Amino acid sequence: MNKLSSTERLLRTLSGGEIDRVALFDIFHNIGLIEHLAGDKVTPKNAEDLLCRAARKSLDLIRHFSVPDNLDPVVFKDETGFVYEYQWWTAHLVERPVFRTSNDTENAVKRDIKIIYDCIAKGKVCRLARQHVMLFDEKFDTFEEVKAEFKRVTEKLDGTLMLPPEDVSAVAIATERYDETGWWYLWYDYPETAIKYLDALTDYQLAFIEAFADPAVCPFTQISVMVGTGSSLLYSPGFMRSEVIPREKKKVDLWKKHGYHVFAFLDGYKWPLIDDFIDIGVEEIHPCETYCGMDVRTFREKYPEIPLGQPIDCTNLLPFGSVEDVKQAVIRAIEDAGGKKIIIGSTSEIHPEVKVENALAMYEAARDYRL
Repeated sequence: MNKLSSTERLLRTLSGGEIDRVALFDIFHNIGLIEHLAGDKVTPKNAEDLLCRAARKSLDLIRHFSVPDNLDPVVFKDETGFVYEYQWWTAHLVERPVFRTSNDTENAVKRDIKIIYDCIAKGKVCRLARQHVMLFDEKFDTFEEVKAEFKRVTEKLDGTLMLPPEDVSAVAIATERYDETGWWYLWYDYPETAIKYLDALTDYQLAFIEAFADPAVCPFTQISVMVGTGSSLLYSPGFMRSEVIPREKKKVDLWKKHGYHVFAFLDGYKWPLIDDFIDIGVEEIHPCETYCGMDVRTFREKYPEIPLGQPIDCTNLLPFGSVEDVKQAVIRAIEDAGGKKIIIGSTSEIHPEVKVENALAMYEAARDYRL
């Protein structure tokens, strides 16, 4: 058949239609891979150009579009006293203000809620309401700036698509900012404030979607939810179904209202909740992590109509396996999926420890596979 565009290939993958080759979807956090694909050394001046060139040569869809234009860590203290260390592709919370009681935490959360709603009213990017892992929008001040830059970079990708700046669940942001202990003390001591905080975080995400949405630029998006550890859920099914999934449904509904196809990045062990996410309207599930008890064949047997993505292990296989091991894993994943409704990519990202030759082998094996 004729060569499809990335958009056509992904749409047909979701519907189970005929495709020319398997679609490829990943994150590039590996300088060696970017330089190999782009054919040049990364510098602060050319970093965006090379990342776009590398993505164009290898992927249909990229997420976490984080440009390697500053490889030295930068320490940032926000307006409320939280200190973060930013690196090229991620950030770490390195210091919190001291909260001696849950009442101290409640007062800080009430302040956060006010700041978040002030940002919503002004259409401003709110760093208190975002996960700090360099998701594209943190470099800008307003929703409109994010939208304009997203369109500019997408045009530069020239056919390869980029997912909109993604968010994580409100609970994930709350537990990162106030740590698990601080958050759960707040939840039990001041439940009304805790719920208002989750609602504020969700309202911020909804306001961003409303201002940003333009499926003509990219018709695909995703929700990102930290669901489990390697072998169990992070939180009880009851809590997930009462506090997390309904808020995610609001985002899914709004994206779909604007004409998007919604993927779901469900991190970790996820079997008990997959049906819940399908019920709220997501159209694809990823990643498929063998080290979290999921394999492609079992998923396809349980969910023959649901597309699946990112099944190639980046924890052990891509950093430490052989090229042949990687190629065989790709072939096995495609065949276990029945040769359809699967998108190949790493289970998280091509991180700095992944062997360049293994990443290349993954993409080559997928492109060369004859459906």
